[in-house]
Formats: sequence, C-alpha cells, structure tokens
Amino acid sequence: MATPPLKAVTLTHVRYQKGDKLGHLLAWVSLIPVFISLSGFITHFIFRRELQGIFFFIGLVISQFINEIIKTTVHQARPDTCVLLETCDSNGWPSSHSQVYLGYHTVAQVFAGTALGIFLGAVWFWVVNNVLYLCFPIIEESVFGRVFYVKDTSHIQNVLKFEYDKARAERQRLASISKSE
Repeated sequence: MATPPLKAVTLTHVRYQKGDKLGHLLAWVSLIPVFISLSGFITHFIFRRELQGIFFFIGLVISQFINEIIKTTVHQARPDTCVLLETCDSNGWPSSHSQVYLGYHTVAQVFAGTALGIFLGAVWFWVVNNVLYLCFPIIEESVFGRVFYVKDTSHIQNVLKFEYDKARAERQRLASISKSE
C-alpha cells in the first residue's frame, strides 16, 4: 500500500537557500504580518476595546476567506521554483504575503495581489464607515459591549486630547477628594 503524499501547512511554510543571509532575513520578514495580526489585534482589543479595531480585524479575516475562495477557484500556479520549495501542490495567487525573491510568487502575482488587497480594503473601509457604524451604538449598549467595555470613539474628533483631558480631570478629582479627607 502506497503512502499518500504529505501536504504542508502553508501559513508558515517558508524556505530559503542554505547560507543565503538575505533569503533567511526575508523568510522571517514574510512572517511579520502573521505576528502583527495575532499579537497586535489581541493587544489592541485587550487594552483599547475599540469597535473600529475589532471591525478592522474582522475585515482581515473576511479578506483571508475571500483570498482562499479565489485561490481554490482560479488555481494559479506558483513559479517554476515551486519544485525546490515543495509548494507545487498549492496555488500561488492570491497570497496575504508575497515573496518574489524566495521564489514563492511571480511579480505579476504580487501586483495582482496588491490590487486585490487595495480593492478589498477600500470596500471594507467603506462598509464599516458608511453602513456598519450605524450599529456601533447598539453594540456599545449590548450585554457584550457592557461586559467587555467595548467602545466607539469614531465620533470624537480628537481622541488623544479627549482621553488626555478625561485622565487629567479624574486625577484632579481624586486629588481633591484625598485633600478633603
């Protein structure tokens, strides 16, 4: 009985030529979007609880889902270097991270992926800021919003100044209470 061929999880399946310092650096750099997405959004939600950030993350997940649908529908092949990289069994476009130097994508795939990303990002930005923002007050007042302190500051013109003024006012209020005791 023949063993079926193995398939790699391609999220972090990045290879480079042994001894190629630039290739090694670029292999790690290509994973930056993964690290930023995971740590950045988790940290942002824990400390800020902003609806804009939450919907930005949801947009990235939707974009990834759309990319997978397109990838499995279009079946665009990877460059000839896929044999060396053992990635010929996966599609080359679209990709959320492009690596021409390492041989995972062609220049045309990178430009097409960039155009798709800009289009999807612009559409999602429009949807959030023209349609979904109407739901922000409802989400804020929901049980979820109240339990997790979810907030919307998109209506505040200068959030940095607003938070600064509120923090100073609270410090002054607490200082006056402690002086009166």
